[in-house]
Formats: sequence, structure tokens, C-alpha cells
Amino acid sequence: MAQTGIAVYDLDAAYTERFCQYMNEVPGQDYEFHPVYEKEQLNRMISSREVGGVLVSDALKEEYPLFIGDIHVGYLTREPMEEEGEIFRYQSRGEILEVLDALMEREDTSVKMFVFVGAGAGCGCSTTASACAQGLAREEKRVLYINMNSLGDAGCIFQGGNPRDFQYLLKELETGGDLDAAMAAVLNRNSEGVYYYDNLSAPLSLMDITRAHMEIFLKRLKDSGEFRYIIIDSSFSLNHGLLEACRLADRVILVSDGIYTSNQRVHKIWCLFKTLGCGLCKKSVLLYNKFHEQYGRMYENPELPMAGSIDVLSPGGPSQIMEQMIGHEALREVLR
Repeated sequence: MAQTGIAVYDLDAAYTERFCQYMNEVPGQDYEFHPVYEKEQLNRMISSREVGGVLVSDALKEEYPLFIGDIHVGYLTREPMEEEGEIFRYQSRGEILEVLDALMEREDTSVKMFVFVGAGAGCGCSTTASACAQGLAREEKRVLYINMNSLGDAGCIFQGGNPRDFQYLLKELETGGDLDAAMAAVLNRNSEGVYYYDNLSAPLSLMDITRAHMEIFLKRLKDSGEFRYIIIDSSFSLNHGLLEACRLADRVILVSDGIYTSNQRVHKIWCLFKTLGCGLCKKSVLLYNKFHEQYGRMYENPELPMAGSIDVLSPGGPSQIMEQMIGHEALREVLR
């Protein structure tokens, strides 16, 4: 049986070396421990999925959450602790392996939020966000798609007959109505299991939503735990509500088709994120939809990681293109 790689990075490099030597002394065990001496090296191993688990000093908790995609993370402590993910470093090999087994068997039950921000009309932002939602639903994951596009075009992909939409929910929120009841009344579900909030009536009023109202709504949604994944599609709409969604998101995906005006807009959004701070740049990645084979050019910014590129797709409407995108490696990378 293949061993599971465990990357070990402690702030004390000598301890890292000794720990890995000690843990690897017994042949035929389930894990192989790899010493890591630089944070950049650890980040590369995580990004390339070279290991299935990571053990770091408990001083690095803020930088490395319990789950990084499908990678499990544990924290080496100097005192016996009972908090989740912690492993007391001064105990026997057998005791460490027992705790590590439990750590690797944990299931990530946290709510993940992804915000898709389009560089312009027709760059494929809504189609990409919809493909992510549909793909998760096919994996039997409970997913909610929220249409925050100022053009309100989710109906062309997820068809629903609910006369109440996202605007109704926002109105109830602004007037102090029953938010939980409004969230239930607005909810749609397509035939393959994607739940969604549509946005068809007066969508441009999204521009007036405040950050405070959006924070109340999204925190209530996450705290309810009803959905494992929340996909927010803003297309090319940039407003206070969206910026609050970006602040609360686990990842922000900037979608561009590579034409000149789209790249200009990506650059402006990036500069805005840098000005606002709040960790927006750190959680942002670029997804390139190569729809224009002859004149599309990728936006180049060494500070903005590239999540992937989706090559030219055959002609078709949004639903047909979405079907082709589902399962694409670039989308799997975005959701890790």
C-alpha cells in the first residue's frame, strides 16, 4: 500500500530533522515524513499536492488552517492540548501516529465561499461559476449559487419558476423583515441539485446594497451550515455588497477572457484590492478563459496567482459551454 506523504515544517529546523528521522525509523508504516526547512518550499508542496498532510508549529495556526483543500493540517505543540488538530510533540512514536490517524480521518465540515468576479461582459464568469456549482452538485455536495450579477442572467443556466428572487431577500433585509423566512422563500433548486438565488427583477438595484447588509446576510448563511459550498457570481458587477462578499470569501476568482479591455479591468480590480487590504489580494487568483484564440492575451501580474486556463470551447450557449467546463482541471484547482 502506498504511503501518505506528510510534510513537516517547524520553526526549529533541527527539531524538524530529528522528528522526521524518528518517525521514519519504522519501515512499512502508513506515512512517510518529509522535512521542510523553508516556508516557500512548504507552500509549493501544498500547491502541487505532493503530500496528503502537513504538520507545522502551532505558532503557524493563522497561516495554515485545518484543511487546505483536501490536505489535512496538524499543529505540533509544546504542551499537551485538546484543541482540534493539535499533536503534542513530546510523546512516543505510537502515540503520535495514533493522533495522526485521527487527524487524517477528519472530515472538513466548514462552509466554503467562492466569489467569481468577471473582467467584463461575455468573459465567461457566470458560465464558469455555474459550472463549478453544477460540478459540486453532481458530486452530491450541497451547494448554493448566488447570482449577484447586475444583469441578472442566471435564469438562462439554472431555470426556475420562483417569482421571488434575490431582490426580495434584500428588501426584507433592509426593512428588518424575517431574514430566515425570506431566504427560504427565495430558494430555487434545479433538477441536478444546485440550489440558487436568482436575480431577475430590477437587478441593477444590487448597486445600492450596503456592506453591512451583505455581511449580515452572508454570515447568517454561513452560520446556518445548510450549504457546504457557496458560489457567488458577480459577473462584471462591482459594488459595496460584492466587496463585502470578497472580504468574507475563502477565495476570489478573477475571470478574464484576455482581451485588452478585460485585462485593463482585472488590473483596476487588483489595484482596488491592494488599496482596500483585508487580505483580498492574498486570497485572489486569476482564471483565464481563452475564448478568443486569435487575440486573447493573458493578464500578466507576478503577484496574482494563475488558477488555470480553459482553452477555446466549441460554439454553444451558456448551458452547453457550462457542460464542457464541468470537471475541468482548472475548476478543480479553483475549489481546492
